[in-house]
Amino acid sequence: MREKPENHSNITAELVEGKFYKHSVSFKYALFSVLLFFGCLLTGTLAFGASLELMFLLLWILVGLLVMKLGYKYNEVQNMAWEMGKQSFEPNTIILVVGVMIATWMASGTIPYVIYWGLEMISPQYFLITALLLASATSLATGTSWGTLGTVGLALMAVGNALGVPSPMTAGAIICGAFFGDKMSPLSDSTILASSISGAKVTTHIKHMLWTTVPAYVITAVIFLFLGLKYGKEAMNLQQIQEITSTLTKNFDLSWIQVIPLVIVLALLIKGVSSIVSLLLGVFSGLIVAVLNQGYGVSEVFNMMTNGFVIQSGSELVDTILSRGGLFSLMSSFLVVYLAMCVTGMLEGAGILNALVEPLVKRTDGSVFKITLVTMFIAFITSAIGSSMLLTAIVTGSLMRAVFTRNNLAPENLSRNIEDVGTIGAPIIPWNSNAIYASQMLGVSPFAFFPYVYLAFITPIFDIIYAATGLTMKKLKSEELEDENVPPAQHISS
Repeated sequence: MREKPENHSNITAELVEGKFYKHSVSFKYALFSVLLFFGCLLTGTLAFGASLELMFLLLWILVGLLVMKLGYKYNEVQNMAWEMGKQSFEPNTIILVVGVMIATWMASGTIPYVIYWGLEMISPQYFLITALLLASATSLATGTSWGTLGTVGLALMAVGNALGVPSPMTAGAIICGAFFGDKMSPLSDSTILASSISGAKVTTHIKHMLWTTVPAYVITAVIFLFLGLKYGKEAMNLQQIQEITSTLTKNFDLSWIQVIPLVIVLALLIKGVSSIVSLLLGVFSGLIVAVLNQGYGVSEVFNMMTNGFVIQSGSELVDTILSRGGLFSLMSSFLVVYLAMCVTGMLEGAGILNALVEPLVKRTDGSVFKITLVTMFIAFITSAIGSSMLLTAIVTGSLMRAVFTRNNLAPENLSRNIEDVGTIGAPIIPWNSNAIYASQMLGVSPFAFFPYVYLAFITPIFDIIYAATGLTMKKLKSEELEDENVPPAQHISS
């Protein structure tokens, strides 16, 4: 626990997650620090073409100095970075495992098999809506957007490229489906965390999200259906499709055996087995199929697992689609996630983030509309700074739970706001770990697929409409107020 400050006049003396900040931070300093941080990050990446990992490494010095200016010693600043950096262990391990799995699934013929049948069965006009629905079903069943992107999403992306559908559109459809399922599945860790940190039951939380998610999802599906009908037929190249399918049959033994690694991973994820364990078993099953069915040597597959799968099929198009994966191929994503979390740890650990949002919390004045807008803003700014859905849920839930309770608002209103912005909106922030992962899996820049992640833009609109009208904004029951042990509710206005 951090030391309790002696001066209680500044806002960072507020308690967040049971921790007091050692030194106080003014709102002006917090705003200056965050604007400077984002200004440098965007200038480096957009104006000078610097990589995200390089910018976060360089920003370590800038943010460190900003925190030390508050009175912290460097070793304290560094410990803040280490503490937050440790949270990147699981997502970064998944990133590395998926890189290895992609290579083995290419060698085993698993992904080529899915591509082959996708080209045979899916019409280009209906491909985008099909991709959305398949990604949604997979993510709902498994509870993981990352697992969906690295398995079904990867294969769908290859099919879309082969069909000639614009890759940013395909990526947008897959991402919308993957994060829809992640948000709505009772197996999802983000769903469980958002509900628990807000004080809502998981089933109640999911039911309450239907009010915003279902209409947004329907609109998203209609948009992708329209885009498919408009661009799908123009994109279709029968000669190209024939080239791809014939090349795949010449270079791979395509049979039901190739589906085994995919079925194993999906079955394990549905059963609730750890994502890392499930994906690693997918790696080993892919290795076995590659050796026994495709005729590769064990040492050959090990080399592919490290350096990536490379094929010379006689078709430049097929070579481009299939040559990818490997441990080293995702080291860039690994570094971005780790460094982003470390730099975020400095900002969060020093109380800069809390200082930025606390004045907004104090100005909600019992208005449902203001409370909702502030909650959504905190979720967005935390996601933008923290690059993590985990941090977004913890910070937003911790700051706003008492506000919702004091104003007689049920906790599922808060958890819905967190998910509608923090979970669904994560992939549209280019440096967020979810956007980086999606980009690496699908081979499309976050700036390219950004305009097509319609679900992330449409869902919050319904939150705002409901907050303005009072519709679906559930109130606390008397027994729930007693459980929360809070003062009587303030007057609420819409």
